[in-house]
Amino acid sequence: MIIWSASWTSGKLIANTTDPKITLFWRYLVSAAALAPLVPLTGARFAITLQQGLWAGLGAVIITVYTTLFFIGLKTGFAGAAGVLVTSMNPIFTYFLTRVLFRHTLRPRDALGLGLGVIGGAVLIEIWHLSVEQLLLSGNLLFLVASLVYALVTLTTNAATRSTSIVVYSFYVNLFGALIVAPLIGTGFTATPAIADTNYWVNIIYLGVISNSFATTVYFYAVKQLGSARASSYIFIVPATALLIAALYLHEPVKTTTLIGGLIALLAVTILRRD
Repeated sequence: MIIWSASWTSGKLIANTTDPKITLFWRYLVSAAALAPLVPLTGARFAITLQQGLWAGLGAVIITVYTTLFFIGLKTGFAGAAGVLVTSMNPIFTYFLTRVLFRHTLRPRDALGLGLGVIGGAVLIEIWHLSVEQLLLSGNLLFLVASLVYALVTLTTNAATRSTSIVVYSFYVNLFGALIVAPLIGTGFTATPAIADTNYWVNIIYLGVISNSFATTVYFYAVKQLGSARASSYIFIVPATALLIAALYLHEPVKTTTLIGGLIALLAVTILRRD
């Protein structure tokens, strides 16, 4: 979750460098390349059934929508606020969709945990200082939609990995994602930043290898072991750390509300993860 927290700052640093589709393509390609050696190392095989391929294709489509919103939103939105909005609302949407689609009962304790998560996020962004327009327009609106989309990613992963290795699923999601985005770029690949642009490529490696391949695969494993609703509750750890990392690299001030909101969010995680 801490690695994911830094991805907001990393994405912000390169969001305006080139077309988001190009950044998305290279992130996918680097991720797939990093995951490929792990397939045989974990005893898995590249061979998949048609059904498994369809699940991976669906996952690639959904996560492509999410990541596109991620990069476009970061062009105008703030990295810290983005981390708060997406990660505070994602478990809300996941729990809601889980309850509707799988007929899971939402216990009073779950409702308390989710409520605290929302309150923690609100304190972190000092919602009392923001107008509705500031909260929803521009990048923030995209981040809000992104949190709903990622709830679908969580649910899809939970279903897909019941019959597929986590590493294999992650590999094909990234490979298919690159294949989906490439035709949309067309001749636009000429806008790819030069190798000498170390800021761009270092962040691509971070987003592709460390954040996407490693952290996301660990999250997919958690989804398989804990279930989509329980795994998504750990995302509440991200808001405070996302703001702290953004403060360090983007020079956003660290306020008392950051600490208070972070503690409330961590309390929400504690409540939601209990059996």
